[in-house]
Amino acid sequence: MRKKVSKRSIKEKIGIFIIAVVLAFTINLCFDFFIVEYTSSGFGEIINEISLCYELSDALAKEKSDFAIFIRNRGNIETLIESCKRTDEIVDKLELDIERRERYAKIWSIKNSYPIYAKSRQEIIESKYDVKDFIEKVYDIYEMQDYLIGYGERLMDVTLSENNAIYQKRSEFFKKMPLLIGIILIPIIVLVVYMALRLQTLIISPINKMVEVSKNIAKNDFSDDDIVIKNNDEMGDLTNAFNKMKHATSGYISSLEERYELSELLHKEAMEKMNMEKRLNEARFDLLKNQINPHFLFNTLNIIAASANLEDAKDTENMIRALGNIFRYSLKTDEKQVSLERELSIVKDYMYIQKMRFGERVFYDIDSKVENDRAFIPSFSLQPIVENAIVHGISKKEEGGKVVIRVWERENVLHIIVADTGVGMSEERLEELRDFMQKRSTSKIGIGFGNIYKRIKNMYKNGDLRIYSKEGKMTVVYFLIPQSDYL
Repeated sequence: MRKKVSKRSIKEKIGIFIIAVVLAFTINLCFDFFIVEYTSSGFGEIINEISLCYELSDALAKEKSDFAIFIRNRGNIETLIESCKRTDEIVDKLELDIERRERYAKIWSIKNSYPIYAKSRQEIIESKYDVKDFIEKVYDIYEMQDYLIGYGERLMDVTLSENNAIYQKRSEFFKKMPLLIGIILIPIIVLVVYMALRLQTLIISPINKMVEVSKNIAKNDFSDDDIVIKNNDEMGDLTNAFNKMKHATSGYISSLEERYELSELLHKEAMEKMNMEKRLNEARFDLLKNQINPHFLFNTLNIIAASANLEDAKDTENMIRALGNIFRYSLKTDEKQVSLERELSIVKDYMYIQKMRFGERVFYDIDSKVENDRAFIPSFSLQPIVENAIVHGISKKEEGGKVVIRVWERENVLHIIVADTGVGMSEERLEELRDFMQKRSTSKIGIGFGNIYKRIKNMYKNGDLRIYSKEGKMTVVYFLIPQSDYL
């Protein structure tokens, strides 16, 4: 039997349980209806019979009183008629039951004699007799009324006696009622409890086991044994799937842990590779600087400057000396980070040369809100940006333009803006430039600008270099140089 039940689906099991519960409650309800019907029909009949007897006695007594008043005063005819109608209705309600012989005899006597009385009463009311016959008939009516009242009282006594016997008989039945209820309800309760326990064993217990194992899985504990149940229904399939999922999750987490360890190793290798590339870039930069013979370059520039001095060419001499300062700074500066004052000095030398070249077509303005000798930025970072502004921006406009440098500090971060009023660039070119900056590809954005961007990102944890532009109007390069997180 249990094997057959275990093979049924959960839907069928729940259906069987519901049918059993409904059947049990239906049986109980039918039994309750039987008890109520038995009680109401039995006691209802007793109460109705006794009540009808009381009503008959009361109606006859009231009719007798109203009739006497009528005979004396001849003035309450409506009241008497109403009393007579009430008595007629009650007499009609009396039912003859041949099985109850004594009561049958009393009711038959009343029903048999009442029409004679009613006829005589009506004749008196209508005054169909002379005075002598009238008085005689009145006394006959009084006797008939007493006769009927006496029969009503005997009917009441018989009804009470018979109904008392019926009540005693039914009382014996009600004394046995608790036993009958127990006989009916106990099997029903046992059946419902048994079905509930079976349902709990087949459905609730496996779910509780899965909940406990799931809590341990949430704590990354997969040591629990597999859940084993004998069900061949959906719960059995669910339990098997849960066990498989537990093993699969355990393997997946183990695989993730291995991948995490591997990714940590790869990350370390990547960091080491990045540091090696950083050192390699520094070596390349040093090699580039050393490719030019500083002594030869400076000696040549000094000779040219001396010749310009002999020829009294002050502008030429100043240009040569400015160029010499720029070369000397670029070739003899080994520091990765220099003061803002030194950077701005080189920018001024470069702009002097451009002023001599373009004349009134080029203007520049430097406004610094910080102490330049105490603020530090990457070496040789401003002059290439200013050079880009001149070469790619202002020189391409016939009317020339202006280069503006603004410097301020906020929350220990140095903010530098290099803006020009040159030709700017299109939105597409600007997005392309920003994309290459994110990828740190210098081949598409120029060696100078790309080199500065990479150095800032490598030197400062939160450093940044941003560019904004509007075609035909301006270009802005925005430096953010932290003053405390130099790597």
